[in-house]
Amino acid sequence: MSRTKQLSGLSPRSRAKYLAACDRYQADKQKPPTRKQAQAWLAPIRSAFVEMLSGEVDSYRGYAITRIHHADNDFARIDHAANGFMSLITRLMPDFDISPVQRVSKKLANGILLEAIELHDCLSLLKRCEDALITFKRDELIEAAKVEMISIEFERLGLKDDS
Repeated sequence: MSRTKQLSGLSPRSRAKYLAACDRYQADKQKPPTRKQAQAWLAPIRSAFVEMLSGEVDSYRGYAITRIHHADNDFARIDHAANGFMSLITRLMPDFDISPVQRVSKKLANGILLEAIELHDCLSLLKRCEDALITFKRDELIEAAKVEMISIEFERLGLKDDS
């Protein structure tokens, strides 16, 4: 149903109210995210690193896994989650140094033990990333995340090379 069809049946007052709500929604997308929103966005990868730092990590077939969202049972390998994080951050900020997460991801994929200092480096990188994320518009972040999700689905379907 198009927007004009939706509005045609509304009274002038309801129409004005609806248009104002649409304008507020669009205006909110142009604002940068708050610190709390940036922290929430990075929470899954941060919790994975904190979990590894504690020494207690869930695993499946020998690979460390983490819960993607606290409310569901969707788990992912931590090295795959880190690769997705790196890809998204590289898309948003090409000059951002993601080497600590890159090293940890490669070690996890190859089954090499990690040192605490490497995980602390990853956590400090997440803090710097959080500082950078609050300078973007929400709309830019949403679009980058959607593009990354589409890219992941193409890889899953075998329509895109892993390179």
